[in-house]
Amino acid sequence: MSSVSISPALAALAEDPEFFTEPPDGSARHADEGFCLTIGPHRRWAGVCRLRLERDPADAVAEVQRLTAGVDSVMWNVGSSATPDELPQRLRALGLRDPDPPFDPFVAAMALEHEPPAVDGVEVRRIETLEEHLAGLEIVLTSSTWTERAAAAERERAAEVFERRQRRGGLQWLAYLDDEPIAFAAADRSPAGLYLGGGSTLPDARGRGCYRALVRARWDEAIRLGLPGLAVQAQYGSSAPILERLGFVEVATIHTLQS
Repeated sequence: MSSVSISPALAALAEDPEFFTEPPDGSARHADEGFCLTIGPHRRWAGVCRLRLERDPADAVAEVQRLTAGVDSVMWNVGSSATPDELPQRLRALGLRDPDPPFDPFVAAMALEHEPPAVDGVEVRRIETLEEHLAGLEIVLTSSTWTERAAAAERERAAEVFERRQRRGGLQWLAYLDDEPIAFAAADRSPAGLYLGGGSTLPDARGRGCYRALVRARWDEAIRLGLPGLAVQAQYGSSAPILERLGFVEVATIHTLQS
């Protein structure tokens, strides 16, 4: 990890974003000194983060299983600050496993507190309509590996997600080349900064600056909102090296597990 200093609040956002960002409408959140659990609308998914266990991890797994009975998918984000030591290995021994696509079992938590470079030749627009949101969704589904079931579920709830995001500020963008949408990105607001999510570029359009332009657009939005920086979780083999070149600093390693 880099020796560059990042504010503790922004680093914490990068490591455990679900603890700091507003949960979707219709969600339920359980947070105590041991962990934070968010159960999504209609109990389709759940996420566990900010693990600070002073008890046997088996007890925490049993409690999460009780609270998430009937939930389709439960993801655990175990960051570098999680306790006790070797928690990912202990959770694997309790039956947690590597996540299904498109999720990666290891990602970098990264943060940026300095202005990234501008990108010429790429137009970035805020998403304002359901049609634009659907275009962004198709970019996401085309740009990474999704199971047919997961992709169908995303398309089925697209209108609901769009309406929710519009109520929360509509923090979604499309990048265009030759007036064609070829990259998508989203963000969530927190007091510590903007958390970046959902960044995807069509495979045939990669390497032309769209990803970098979308990062810059979200930096500009953070400045407009009076926020100090950006935070993100990025895959080591794809977006993390790009973000590092833009000035992002790795602040934690996240083990992603599924139960």
